[in-house]
Amino acid sequence: MRPPESNQETSPNMVYQIFRRYQQTIMIVVTLITIVGFASFYTHSDFLDKGAGGHIADIYGRTVSLAQVQRIGRKADLSQQLGMRDLYVSLAVTQQDARENFIFNSMVLRHEAERLGIEPTEDEIFEALKAIPYFQTNGVYDSAKYAMMTQILLNPRGFSPEDLSELIADDLRLKKIKALLGATVAPAESEIREAFTRFYQKTEASVVRFKLDDFLAATQVPEEDVKKLYEERKASLKTEETRKVKFIAFLPPATDKPLEGKERAAALTDLQKKAEDFAVAMADKNAKLDEVAAKAGVKVEESPDFSANQPPEVFGGSRIIAATAFKLTQQDPNSDVIDTGRGYYVLQLESITPPRPLTFEEARANLTDTLKHERAQEALNLKATDVRNKIVADLKAGKSFVEAVKAEGVKAEDFPAFSMKEPKNDLPDAGEIMQTAAELEVGQLSTTMPTADGSLFVYVARKLPLDENEFKASKAEIVGYLEQDQRAALFQEWLKLRRAAAQVKVKYSS
Repeated sequence: MRPPESNQETSPNMVYQIFRRYQQTIMIVVTLITIVGFASFYTHSDFLDKGAGGHIADIYGRTVSLAQVQRIGRKADLSQQLGMRDLYVSLAVTQQDARENFIFNSMVLRHEAERLGIEPTEDEIFEALKAIPYFQTNGVYDSAKYAMMTQILLNPRGFSPEDLSELIADDLRLKKIKALLGATVAPAESEIREAFTRFYQKTEASVVRFKLDDFLAATQVPEEDVKKLYEERKASLKTEETRKVKFIAFLPPATDKPLEGKERAAALTDLQKKAEDFAVAMADKNAKLDEVAAKAGVKVEESPDFSANQPPEVFGGSRIIAATAFKLTQQDPNSDVIDTGRGYYVLQLESITPPRPLTFEEARANLTDTLKHERAQEALNLKATDVRNKIVADLKAGKSFVEAVKAEGVKAEDFPAFSMKEPKNDLPDAGEIMQTAAELEVGQLSTTMPTADGSLFVYVARKLPLDENEFKASKAEIVGYLEQDQRAALFQEWLKLRRAAAQVKVKYSS
């Protein structure tokens, strides 16, 4: 049985702090792991260059093709859909370049696992597969559901059950390497207590809010100011470019009872093939949309004019379709197949309406609103800063927070006691308030913070005493979280070194 995963995400800042704390130990452990002699490159089919798709990168001195990169990229998507969060986050590393990182770090993971003699058994892979919720019914592995879900999850991506097994094996390789790296690291008692305090200690706070709507109601904008702003900005004040397209929609038939399971997967697979055949036929330089559609027995439809930010209802509001339409040109008017999740589309650009300058009357309302919001926000910021500074002075003079707030004629609302373990997420701006309060000492006042509807500042009234019995009861769980975070930090440093040794060179050539 797999151990339960923490529901706390490991932030980059937390990983950095853990690395700083264990820097010497990490470097010793990583050095011991990587001192093993260099072995030959892993020969799984995902990583052998078969010449398909062109030479796009090098790794370990071997070529990587576009087809390989695309295939592993689809595995990144599958790992997220299956809930393999640890695998995806550990290999993606950062949001920027996440997909590229996942692809090449997957190759590094496989290579290093083989070099270290880490290879999951078939029994381990099967047990891990059975634990995936997608393949369970009422929490128990269901072979019939597995057969159905693999059709839905794998077939559209061009995968087989063997590909799924390899993805699960990667997840197990990751866990084994993390366990190996973290075997010699254990959190100290002081760190356990510090983590307990951080997660379990409850804080009582008060919040002073400033609503933008109150300042908007009192803000007036003279007509001459709006005209002046129009003159300043009229060179950039234009209508949006709009486009019109002809399209063919390959969608499942509308029925009283929507298709599900195997029937839906089979229907989508059939529609995808029809859409791809249609797109291929349209690639002929002499192809005419109406003729190709008539031959294929499909209907050509036409959209209204639309902008990139407002997809029409005929596309179900799909931004993917709108974005594709705005990449088409008069020289290259036909799209590839567009997968929207509910079906497939092929587009042909019909017309482009370029932007034109806005008249003053057309721009007046937006410009007035812009000036009103800018001036109301400025007034709010000045008021909030002034009130906060006076409250700080009152606190230093010996007044209580309640007295200081009353003296400034504003209202403070109590924020109920919370901890990271027991947050109060259902309240307005709860995340910002709790995070800010957690960083303050008792009696401290935060700086003013912007919110969706104005701004606020936070005062910490008190922090409640800790419960020693709760500490004893939660200690094992806390140790598990700390060990998990330490293993994550160790793994990222190890991966950084092994990725450098792999000498990845991305060419993006075709």
